[in-house]
This record gives sequence, structure tokens and C-alpha cells, in this order.
Amino acid sequence: MLEMLIIGGGIHGVHLAHSLLQQTQMTHNDIRILDPHKELLHEWRRCVRNCGMKYLRSSSVHHIDIPAFSLRWYAALPENKKDTNFIPPKDRPSVELFNAHCQMVVDDHQLESLHIKGRALEIQNKVNYISVVTAEETINARFVLFAIGMGEQPLWPTWAVRLREMGVSVNHLFDPSFCFESYRADGPVAVIGGGVSGGHTSLRLIDKLNADVLWISRKEVSVSDFDFAPRWIGPRHMEEFCRSPIEQRRQQIVAARAKGSVPQDIKLAVDKAAALNQLTFITDEITDVKCQNGGALLIGRQGRYDCQKIVLATGFVEKRPGGDFINQAMNEFDLKTAACGFPVVTPSLQWHDRIFVTGPLSELQIGPVARNIVGARRSSSKITAAFKKK
Repeated sequence: MLEMLIIGGGIHGVHLAHSLLQQTQMTHNDIRILDPHKELLHEWRRCVRNCGMKYLRSSSVHHIDIPAFSLRWYAALPENKKDTNFIPPKDRPSVELFNAHCQMVVDDHQLESLHIKGRALEIQNKVNYISVVTAEETINARFVLFAIGMGEQPLWPTWAVRLREMGVSVNHLFDPSFCFESYRADGPVAVIGGGVSGGHTSLRLIDKLNADVLWISRKEVSVSDFDFAPRWIGPRHMEEFCRSPIEQRRQQIVAARAKGSVPQDIKLAVDKAAALNQLTFITDEITDVKCQNGGALLIGRQGRYDCQKIVLATGFVEKRPGGDFINQAMNEFDLKTAACGFPVVTPSLQWHDRIFVTGPLSELQIGPVARNIVGARRSSSKITAAFKKK
């Protein structure tokens, strides 16, 4: 029997597996990572590749290894030294460097050997252990960690669903079936969504496909180094957050997030593209659509916009991730949630004596940074501490 089964092989799941191996008594025989993709971190790589991200929004101390300066040390190796490894502020690493460092951690610590390819379909409470059922097998473990992200619930506006049913080319950037590498633009492309993903995607369409781009956002693009207020990285605000009643924490999380913002380098690149007439930025909300000549007429509150294809960078549906599997787990274990539907967990991130959480599911304890890389590192410190005490 396993000691820990981690469900989810993204940044959070991989970092937590690595942390448990390095900072507790668990060995490679004790841990497995259940994930349906062909390799660990597959969806992370696919999503950043789709939007053409060149630099992370996180600083150099936020990564999947244990020592804070591991990424800096890796970048300083003769074979890895490049002037393009980091950009200000906070030494933001390039995606190329970050992914290479991730692969180094996975390879050096044999983390891929922990990977079970499969999807959790059902979870069963066996009192002294937990059984997780997949299509291929049943996996027994003393503890389970839900490292489930938002990736399987991309947000599709109603009008976009209607357009796609009419036969217009509409894709969501984070839809599992969308691959930008095979994408072709034979006319104007509308990018919908005003955040960093929309900015990255617009620039990639210009650079790689030489497409005419309409970037449509409901509000003006704002500039923010991070996608949350930086004060949340430090302890002071977290102490206040954890003293707040559980029902007030969701409001604090929403208020702290810089949704629809981009870092300064993206804003400058977008402004340059607009000055060269490669991109048209439109502040408007799409309220209706029509299909015309194989393309679309987007009807907003301020105007009408012709395009041939549409790429949605509208983020994710803001609801608890995990779908039917998490719903079934809640019934099986009588798990408690707040009014927003997200788990009420202990300071050690336990949703149950044998169930831990990280990522979005840990938000009401970890705060606004929960979904980010810094959130994975904060989760690991709490979860590994719980096992050191056992």
C-alpha cells in the first residue's frame, strides 16, 4: 500500500511529491502521482506553449525544487548561461529556462518513475486507508493529496459556443484539444480576454503567423507585475487572512487578484504592435454575434467587428475544480465547504484526516497565491510539516 497518492501531475503535484521525498521519511516506494497525460507537467507545458509565453510572471525563487536559489544556480551553470535567462522585475525567468530546470528536477530525482497514467474516477473510504478507482486499476493509499487545477474548466462565453455551433473557427486557448502549433490564420483573428494570456496570444499571432489581430477586452489593460497583490507573499497579510472568518476570505481573495492585468513588458510590446498597425486593441463587451462569409461579426456595446477566427483567452470558470470526482469525494467523506463551494481545510491543508489539498482547493487557507507557484511552495511547507510530526 502507498503512503501518499497525489492526484494531479502539474506544478503543484510534482513539487509536493519532490518535497515529500526530500523532507519527510517517504521514499519512492511510498508515493505515486496519478495523472492522465503522457508525462508529468504535460498540461503546464502545453498551456504556456499555446499562449506563446516567453517569461514567467513569477520571480526566480518560485520553482519546483526545494532550495530557493536552485533556479539561479541552474542558470549560472556554464551550459545554461544566457543574457535572456531573466528579466526585471524580480528576476522573472524565461519559460525556456524554467522548463529546463523543471526537467532537471524531474530527471535528477526520478519523479517520472512515480507517474501512474490514469484518471481518478471514484474514491472510497476504507477507514484505515483510501481507495482511488481508475479505468485500469484501484490504487490504495493511507493518504491522498488533491493537486487538481482549473485547467479542465475553460470559460466559454455563451455567444462563443453559439458561433462554434454555426461552424465558425472558435478555440479556447486552454481547451485540451487546442494546439497553437497547428493553428493557421487566413484572415483577421479576434483574441477575447484582457489578461496576460490575451496579451501573449495576440503577440504570438503577430510574430508567428503574421495575422491581423483584434484584441478585445471588456476593460482597459492595466499593468501589474504579478497577478495578485505582492503583499500577499509575506506573512503579515496572511496572518490577517487566517484570522478572518472563513466566509469573508473569498472576498479578500477576489479583491487581491489583478485579473485582466499584464506585466510592463507585455504592455510595451502590445503598444508597439498597435503603433505599427499590427494590432487593434478594443475595449468593449461582446453581446451578440452573427456568422458571415465563414467568419464572424462580433457585436459589442460600442461597435461591430469583423474577424475570420476567434481565440478565447477568457480564463477558467470560477468554481471548485475536480468536477464529478470531487463531488463524489465530498459525499463519500462528508467533506465541508464554504458558501463559495471551496474546501474548508485545516492549517495543515487537511480536508479530512486522510485527504490533503493544494492549488485552488487550498485557497481558503493559502489565500490569493494558492494557484500560483508560490502557492505550491507554501502548501508544501504546511503538508510536509504535518508528516514530520507523524
